[in-house]
Amino acid sequence: MAEDAPPDILECATYEEIEASVGQLHAESDAVNVQLKDIYNTQLSPLSFSLQRLDILGASLSNPMQTARSLSQVVSDAAFVASRISQKVRQLDMEQSRVQEALDYVSKTQELKKCIIGIYDATQVRDWESVAQHINRASKLPPDLVRGKFAEVMVPTEENPDSPSIALQNATETFGALFLREFDAAAKEKDVEKITRFFKLFPLIGKEKEGLDIYAKFVCTIIASQSRQLMSTKTEGPLFFGMVISRLFENIATIVDQHSPIVERYYGRGKMQRVIERIQLEADTQGGIIIDTYFDERNINRRLSDMKSYAFSFLVQSFMPTGMGMGIGMGIRSPSPAMSSDQSNVNIQNIDTLLNECAVIIGRWSLYCKFLAIKWWTQEVSTDSVKNEISAKKTTSLKMPPIIPESKLYLKVNSKLAPAFESMATFFFRRSVEKAFQLDESPNLAKLPPEPSPTSPLITSAIDDVMYVLNAVLERSVSTGHSRLIRNVVSNVRRVLESDLVGMIQRKMRDETYPKAGTSGNQTYQPPPVDKVNGFLVLLNNLDVATEYIERIISTVVASCGDGDVVSVVPFGDEHNAVVSSLKSLSTSFDSRVKELLQDGTQVIFVQVIKPRIRPLISECFKDTVYISQGSGRDVDDEDLSQQQADLVRLRFSYGWDALMHPIRKILTERNYSRLLILTSESVSSILEKRIWAMSGRVNELGAIQLERDVAGIISHVSQGKWYSLREKFVRVAQIVMAIGLDEQEIEAGGIDWVLTEEERKRAASIRIDDM
Repeated sequence: MAEDAPPDILECATYEEIEASVGQLHAESDAVNVQLKDIYNTQLSPLSFSLQRLDILGASLSNPMQTARSLSQVVSDAAFVASRISQKVRQLDMEQSRVQEALDYVSKTQELKKCIIGIYDATQVRDWESVAQHINRASKLPPDLVRGKFAEVMVPTEENPDSPSIALQNATETFGALFLREFDAAAKEKDVEKITRFFKLFPLIGKEKEGLDIYAKFVCTIIASQSRQLMSTKTEGPLFFGMVISRLFENIATIVDQHSPIVERYYGRGKMQRVIERIQLEADTQGGIIIDTYFDERNINRRLSDMKSYAFSFLVQSFMPTGMGMGIGMGIRSPSPAMSSDQSNVNIQNIDTLLNECAVIIGRWSLYCKFLAIKWWTQEVSTDSVKNEISAKKTTSLKMPPIIPESKLYLKVNSKLAPAFESMATFFFRRSVEKAFQLDESPNLAKLPPEPSPTSPLITSAIDDVMYVLNAVLERSVSTGHSRLIRNVVSNVRRVLESDLVGMIQRKMRDETYPKAGTSGNQTYQPPPVDKVNGFLVLLNNLDVATEYIERIISTVVASCGDGDVVSVVPFGDEHNAVVSSLKSLSTSFDSRVKELLQDGTQVIFVQVIKPRIRPLISECFKDTVYISQGSGRDVDDEDLSQQQADLVRLRFSYGWDALMHPIRKILTERNYSRLLILTSESVSSILEKRIWAMSGRVNELGAIQLERDVAGIISHVSQGKWYSLREKFVRVAQIVMAIGLDEQEIEAGGIDWVLTEEERKRAASIRIDDM
């Protein structure tokens, strides 16, 4: 048994254990040393061989090292020589540049002296072009050179003893004043050649602002002269002031178009803006005079006051309540023609003429603003491609130039002219609505065609008159190109349409033509008078046709507004979208307002005229009909069941239906008749369904076939022609009669999209009785 291994030295507790542990460590150390010596002896021979190869390679590198040292010495010497040569070259370059600078300085000083002498010589012969050229050449020299001591010593001569800077300053001021005087003289003489001659000299002597200002003053003089000439030939034409302001803006546009290339050629791009600013000031003055004169000559303020005090008696009295009406709402008494406001001193034809002239004035102003915007921003661009793009009117929208909102004419148009137009347009439209109802005529219903004409609906004359005026007012407003004005007029027109036009028709429907059904002594139904029914139907047509006309008018007017680009009526920023949105909102708002009234009116016709006659009609159709065989001891063939009544139900219904609906169909528009037909179809379907449910135990298998045929004939007649979609109203009825003819297995077989519940299908099947 081997001895136990000594404990770990860290765990020894006695001296003997420590000695045993140390001895064990020495033994392990000796074993490791023996292993290392074996490894070393094994690897000694290869290591010795590698060391010998390294010694041989080291000896072979000594020659290249000597060669490298020699080359390094040679390169070092060459670099030293090159550095000295480079330093010498730099010194020569510096000396040469200084000499060149001195030569340039002397040359420019000589140029300065030549310019000053040239100014003096050209002045003697009055060669102003040469004077301007010499001043321009001198102004391009460095200011330090002109004010330098060398120039002050070398440049002055006996004829020009002043220092160069003082001489040039004096020459600039002197000839600037001279050119101004010569330009004024040429302008007074209207010598275009001399005007152009001196105009192009100002930028050469550093007097660009003065040249542009004097040129703008000359142009403004022309504009003012032409405007005064136009105003002095005043006539009494209805569009005189529109023509005058059109000519004013046309003259300005022609001047800007013709003179822009000249200014751009001699003064540079963007300089025409300064001239346009001065021209706009003159346009403010002349345009303001024209507008003020227009207001005075046409007595606009007095007419506005008269319109404001106009009472609209006919409309107001039409809506005065006299008691509670029946059916739709409050009854209104019909105004007497004698109570109309025709005695007022406001002539609607004169207002129409003033509106035309005012629209022309505002429209020309808007067109002028668009022209100025294009010209202004064309001057701002820096590349020919962008300039050509604007000139070709390809940009999506325009930005208002800053000179327009700051102009007095802009403020006058917005604060004086546009509000006057809005007031006159609103009055003109509302007065036209009032006049249309005063002269309203109903259509002749005595001789109606067999089929209604979709192109000639039966309406009163007021609708055609009002829609004609509406189209004229909207087109006239849009032609002004004034965004805020258009939106305000559209808002006012919408208010008049919804309150006055719709209100008058609603009042007539409530009080004058309401088709109230009566009852006799035995409580039997008495239909409303025919004239009341026909009048009510025509008023429904008025509302429907008015909606359709307004949709067409708005569509046409919106199309005339353009797409919001430069060539649009309203091209600035988001104004186009605002105008289009306002126009479309008129149509949608009127449509929603009228739709509710049409639904109520259709309901009145249905309840008072149609519904009381539907149930008797259905009862008459099924009178004496038998859907179960009456056996009498003889065989009954399948085709013998109710042979006499095979088409009797359908023929009875067709006759009664046509007698009831055709007179209404000949009067109503297609959309109104469709609304009425939907209500009627729902009622017919409901009555048929109730009658069929009441046939329990009175239908056999053959009778179910005949019943289905009869019901199908009724459905087919109601939904004939373009109203085929009304069959959806009879789906339940059709499935009930179908389920009557099916047995339980066929009902549960599937393949049919049932709208009936399972319980209803079973109930329908139970209606049929099987033959014994």
